[in-house]
Amino acid sequence: MKKLICFLFTLQAFSTVVSGQAKTRRLPGIINHPSFNNYAPYISHDGNALLFVSDSGEDGALTVSYTSRETDWSEPVELPKNVNHRLVYLKGFALSADGKKLFFTSTKSPIVGGYDIMSSDLKGKVWSEPQNLMLPINTKTNEGCPSITADGNTLYFMRCDKMDQQTAGGCKIFRSDKKSNGQWEEPKELPSIINTGNSQTPRIMADSETLIFSSDKMPSSKGGMDLFITRLSDGKWSEPVPLNFVNSEQDDQFVSVAALGRYLIKEAPGPRKNSELVEFLIPDELRPKGMMKVEGRVTAANNDPVPAYITLTDLSKGKRVYSGRPAADGSFFVYIQEGSKYEMSFDPEQSKLGYFAKQFDLTTEKIPQRERVNVVLKEPTPGDELLLDMIQFKPFSSNLEPTSETEMKRLIRFIKANSQLNFEIQVTLNGLQQDSIQSSPDLTELALDSIPTQIDEIDSLGQVYKRDTIIVKKRFHNDRTLAQANAIKAYLIRAGLNPDDLKVSTNAAPAVLPENRKLIVKAVARSK
Repeated sequence: MKKLICFLFTLQAFSTVVSGQAKTRRLPGIINHPSFNNYAPYISHDGNALLFVSDSGEDGALTVSYTSRETDWSEPVELPKNVNHRLVYLKGFALSADGKKLFFTSTKSPIVGGYDIMSSDLKGKVWSEPQNLMLPINTKTNEGCPSITADGNTLYFMRCDKMDQQTAGGCKIFRSDKKSNGQWEEPKELPSIINTGNSQTPRIMADSETLIFSSDKMPSSKGGMDLFITRLSDGKWSEPVPLNFVNSEQDDQFVSVAALGRYLIKEAPGPRKNSELVEFLIPDELRPKGMMKVEGRVTAANNDPVPAYITLTDLSKGKRVYSGRPAADGSFFVYIQEGSKYEMSFDPEQSKLGYFAKQFDLTTEKIPQRERVNVVLKEPTPGDELLLDMIQFKPFSSNLEPTSETEMKRLIRFIKANSQLNFEIQVTLNGLQQDSIQSSPDLTELALDSIPTQIDEIDSLGQVYKRDTIIVKKRFHNDRTLAQANAIKAYLIRAGLNPDDLKVSTNAAPAVLPENRKLIVKAVARSK
């Protein structure tokens, strides 16, 4: 069996599934050094920071290391001694979604009692002095193995009868939500289908509803600590299911999954019989919902932060799923769940400033792990363009979709606040199609083309002569841009805008490639 495992890891590049994803992926050599054993990985939700335990310390001592990446992983660095010492529960480290906050378990003073959960922030390249989470998270017993949701508002952890540097026993898993004032609520014990006597190491996924944990008290255990998965739906946790694709007769306990939810990172035997960190492809039926991270900054033209409101709307459900504001430096990040289409809007506090809205389609098979969106909000000057991606029309028509209403209201406020300018509504069609017959439901428009020509006629004397005439040909096409631009203008006029301040312009051109076919709607500022 060991030879088979080694063979699989050696030839992992050839171990693929139908979708083309490798069943196992060994983390790179900068992390998996052949001379060391690695254990207990914890990857940040954004997939760009990683903690793990290794025997790379002095004289082979176990120590906790941290690495991060923009593209490639950097050389792992031991955590500083203020968070990495003999009084910590070695495998109880965790990270926030962006990898900039560290959670760990320690008995180092000040403590409430036993092992307590502490936190430390990464400021530049330095970890801050640890802070005890205090009551009600920490109590006179032992708390450890924290795991926090992507939004930072819910903390899962275990509370145990006994704990030392490497083991724990008699544990139950708890959850605490953050209040509006930033304080933690009284933790609540998860139900008995999860807490069966010794449930440990909770790992909450980026979707905030899928939980992986370990236990040696479940009837389906293979032996030792095994891994299980459960999901929260309508306030109830599902019956835990064993992760048999990674469970073994040994202890299987410390794992981690990035936001995309495709791979689970776990320690496993390497080709040199040392313990390495390996990614295992999660079967489709067990996968948590994938999450894409959207991050960036909201600034003025001079790069200074701008006060603004950020709203994320699930267009499929017509439901707002996030509202917030950028940080003091203008930065923001939001996690978006796969399986739907979304609108993310950035609305400034000042009405005179432009706004920004962007759509994300997460219904496709492949979604990126993260996308960067930098937003510049400024007062308009002549020639400035405002993209109106959220103004859409019903299929094959010039009738506005009801979902366009929010964008139209923003546009109305913006134009009213900038009455010193005129605005031109531009509608451009990339993907003009034409045919002599109505060969597609998209060809709703009919054009009659008059073609001057001459035909032969015979006069009363039997002589042939040429007579001028006109042939009318039908041409079906999909250029509805003028009607669509006028529909937008009419909506604005009904809202009280001056018709003299509004112009329209349109254009339509063929698109060679289907993926380039698109309707583009803009409002362009013009001088009065």
